[in-house]
Amino acid sequence: MDYPTLMLYLENQLDWLKKKRCHHINIEKLPKVELNRVIQGLQKANLCAAHSGGQMSQAAGAQVEELRMQLAPSGPSLSEPLEFESAIPQLLDTQSHSSEWNTTSSGSEVAADSLAELEKKYCTCQRCPLGDTRNKFVFGSGNSQSRLLFVGEGPGADEDAQGLPFVGRAGRLLTSMIEVLGIDRPDVYITNVVKCRPPGNRNPAPEEIACCQPILDQQISLINPNLIVTLGNVPLKTLIPGSPGITKARGKRTTYQRWPLLPTFHPAYLLRNRNALDQAWEDFRSIGASLNFPPEPLLS
Repeated sequence: MDYPTLMLYLENQLDWLKKKRCHHINIEKLPKVELNRVIQGLQKANLCAAHSGGQMSQAAGAQVEELRMQLAPSGPSLSEPLEFESAIPQLLDTQSHSSEWNTTSSGSEVAADSLAELEKKYCTCQRCPLGDTRNKFVFGSGNSQSRLLFVGEGPGADEDAQGLPFVGRAGRLLTSMIEVLGIDRPDVYITNVVKCRPPGNRNPAPEEIACCQPILDQQISLINPNLIVTLGNVPLKTLIPGSPGITKARGKRTTYQRWPLLPTFHPAYLLRNRNALDQAWEDFRSIGASLNFPPEPLLS
């Protein structure tokens, strides 16, 4: 994970605490695993800053320093080397934390050896309020070794009912667009930024995205696709913070960590704006060309 993304995580969680009027951490009541996660998140921020020369914002720096002062007397030394591969501070309701969120000390890039193992690890997640309102946890579906990974925003009502991504009207359109590439939907992998449905199909909140992005990062690492295709604004801005809106960014290649990334419209947007289908077709032709698929013309 790069330094700016890590700092985005940290700032999101600190903002969440402020909204809850939690200005201080009760060290005595904080579970050990959460204390370790906070401390090691700060360690990683320091290491990333040292290695990349990055500078955190003045506000974020002050917040980090305050946390360091609170945690230093009660936990491991902040000068000790990192033991965990992904220790991002997630300071939420400690009463609802599951032991399944414990990190490992293997030092590997991801915390699970397969997508099935990863899904089992997180399927009972209650780290954010979406866990209380969901019907089903929507992890993702498709070919775990696919060269092509689609990332949407979050589950809708149909997805929440079935536990699968993109199964409603937007999902049917996405399936048709994938088939235009000359491949079947089961040949690709499809997931969302957040794994639980936001009530009323609203956009996921920053703290909800921050809770789910470690899962998405592990999915990407395990699949190791040749191309990530983000669908709409939310996944684009989640993976590439500071990106312009999708109408300006679509079709313009970039990278997320070591993976090529192509943003395009969300199928739900295309259902409402049929005049954007031609642009979507241009994007999908680019996908097919880059992966040597033989696409056919997209019919409106």
